[in-house]
Amino acid sequence: MQQSGTVLTGAMPTRRELLRGALACAVSAATAASGTALAGERPIPLGSAAEVGAFRTDPRYRDALRRHCDVIVPMNDLKWQALRHDRARFDFSGADQIVAFAREHGKALRGHALLWGEALPPWAKEMTTRAEAERELVGHIEVVVDRYKDRIATWDVVNEVIAYDPQPGAPYRDTIWQRLLGPEHVEIAYRTAARVDPAARLVLNDFHFEQQIPGAAARRKVALDICRRLKDKGIPIHGIGMQAHLYADKDVDVDGVHGFMRDLDALGLDVEITELDLIDWKLPADAAGRDATGAALVSRFLAAVVAAKQPKAIVTWGLTDRYSWVHDTFPRQDRARARPLPLDADYRPKPMLAVLERYRRGTA
Repeated sequence: MQQSGTVLTGAMPTRRELLRGALACAVSAATAASGTALAGERPIPLGSAAEVGAFRTDPRYRDALRRHCDVIVPMNDLKWQALRHDRARFDFSGADQIVAFAREHGKALRGHALLWGEALPPWAKEMTTRAEAERELVGHIEVVVDRYKDRIATWDVVNEVIAYDPQPGAPYRDTIWQRLLGPEHVEIAYRTAARVDPAARLVLNDFHFEQQIPGAAARRKVALDICRRLKDKGIPIHGIGMQAHLYADKDVDVDGVHGFMRDLDALGLDVEITELDLIDWKLPADAAGRDATGAALVSRFLAAVVAAKQPKAIVTWGLTDRYSWVHDTFPRQDRARARPLPLDADYRPKPMLAVLERYRRGTA
């Protein structure tokens, strides 16, 4: 469905033996501490978000996506800022390249994201009326979902809508959509996506569901309330995406994760791990130690999820340390580079990849 006047353009012991031993001990300890055995009895698709700049310029990046991923997510190129440089023109050039690559190599696709309060072009931040906001939101989702109807089967329809520290009566993040449309902006997005592609899986994507931090339990409750309200109104929603940006110096709330999975089951909802990576800015600089700590934390987190519910997919937010948002957003105070992802900056596998591959093979 193309709005009148809209223009579309465009068609990721040796020292090694000692490290392996340390990782095995760390993973075993994390599993034992969770109170459950690793329960991955079936393969879980593994994927990554793909950054188009690296995709276009780095052949090793494309090869890593091809070799390691079952699922690919255009990292930024389906966000409003990338698609809508100006109000009248959609630029699908970046997204189309990644989608074509995924289809050429037999990879599934996730779409991210149809509605977010961030990554908006300047004109969208200047909307002033309810009618304008609803017209642009509905028209945007119609065009984007219709374009990829036969290619993208799962969408993060709404991304990061929950307030960072939700309070009674104020569960939503303050965005242009919330200011102009109120909570109904969530319903509008899901209704529109479902109408355009009734076969699509529609997901609510957000963060800090799994960590032992103030507000995490409240965030889980808000997410469940949103999903319950949509289902009560007959609006399709199929699952929740747990971003899982794991702080390497913080533990996983295993009991909280188990309860969250049970609550999702009660609502008939799936779970997906959508943006997995490690934030290691407060760990000592030693790379081998950080890698072992990070792999053990990923193992503990995935064990907590899988013990209660099988995820539809495990997707990392990038594949190699060479390209990651963590470097700039969580800068270290020393000269060491962050090590957030399954491959290092030279595309060598890290212990985290071994953990993920066990779930991918169904041997965890």
